[in-house]
Amino acid sequence: MPGIDYRMFQGEPGGAVYPGDNAGSGPIVYYGTDDIDASLAKVRELGGQADEKQPIPGVGWFAGVTDPEGNHWSFFQSDESVPAPSA
Repeated sequence: MPGIDYRMFQGEPGGAVYPGDNAGSGPIVYYGTDDIDASLAKVRELGGQADEKQPIPGVGWFAGVTDPEGNHWSFFQSDESVPAPSA
């Protein structure tokens, strides 16, 4: 994506490296889901906090979450049809 230093690597598991606001807080673990909207709704239902999903054009969706005990992770849903944001 233009303007974002985001570097993906493929493998099992895959991953990415990018500058973040929480540098030094450790890695972010991404859990795969087939339905990110339902997964985010379940986190909220169980008392956690969930960000709105964000697009990765041509790759899928991701969203950060925090459980009620303060643990952070993210969800990822593969979806190659995700369009690039309009300028």
